[in-house]
Amino acid sequence: MGRLASWASQGMTNSPAWLRSLIVDGAIGGVGSVLTFLPILIIFFASFGFLEDIGYMARAAYVMDNIMHMMGLHGKSFLPLFLGFGCNVPAIMGTRVIDSWPARILTILIAPLVPCTARMAVIAFLAPAFFGKNAFLVSWGLILFSIILLVILGVLLNKIIFKGERSAFIMEMPLYHIPNLRTVGLLVWQRSWSFIKKAGTTILIASMVIWGLSYLPAGNIDTSYLAIFGKWIEPFGKLMGFDWRLTVALLSSFPAKENAIATLGVLFGNTQGAGLATLLASTFSNATALSFLVVTMLFIPCLATVAVIRQETNSVKWTAFSVLMFLVLSTVMGMIVYHVALLV
Repeated sequence: MGRLASWASQGMTNSPAWLRSLIVDGAIGGVGSVLTFLPILIIFFASFGFLEDIGYMARAAYVMDNIMHMMGLHGKSFLPLFLGFGCNVPAIMGTRVIDSWPARILTILIAPLVPCTARMAVIAFLAPAFFGKNAFLVSWGLILFSIILLVILGVLLNKIIFKGERSAFIMEMPLYHIPNLRTVGLLVWQRSWSFIKKAGTTILIASMVIWGLSYLPAGNIDTSYLAIFGKWIEPFGKLMGFDWRLTVALLSSFPAKENAIATLGVLFGNTQGAGLATLLASTFSNATALSFLVVTMLFIPCLATVAVIRQETNSVKWTAFSVLMFLVLSTVMGMIVYHVALLV
């Protein structure tokens, strides 16, 4: 993508500065950074498709039944939650297999705590830059931390809101069979293509909007509308160790989690891949980086997930409760992690 940006910049030498910046910094800088995640996602989709096609998923639900009962759920809730590792949208829609309405609502509320591929892609991009050889441990620690919070939150919500209700679990076990490579390949292709289309539409539009806000009114990012807004909300971000750029990047992740990296790519100029990661590592401390990663894992679900929560619950109340819950949870945990990391 760096080479493509260079070619585009050279080819548009005679073009107006704003148009060259729009293409190079806005389009290529935003979407290009996100597309670097694709190899990681392909590996995940292939692994998930293999487990799905071999017939293991129903047995996983049976194995997880006892753990699910801790939260007043049963094994069927494990299946949509597991889908959340791919994307939280099908995870929410997958709760239709749950017969009990309270169990379904509870599963919907905690499902966004399952780290989706978009969140994990952000982790995979930033963790190596800040934590070097410890990036593997930090990444898996963040995933484990999110899962532990899911269990704790599920138990608390079940006891406080649903008064400890439990439901029975009956499920037929399919036979194991050899996975069909064509089926797995189609699954990988469909989900990878879906991600590419998402990067080419939603994220492209968001990148263009962010570029416009960062360029106008005078072509200087430090005096742009985005900088004005970011500095206005910077006191909120400082509680978690963020400057205005990280705060804006976090807020821009609401349409799509990948937007966080796309936004940073725009805010830090025409830098993608390793160049952006190196620049971020030299700008922010490890405490700030860890806080940002934690908040990214726990922040309000993406716009598509919130829309599906509204659709599946048919309730503005539950949707607003979910958004507020994750906003408070991410802010509190980000503050705790940042101030603890400063002491270490």
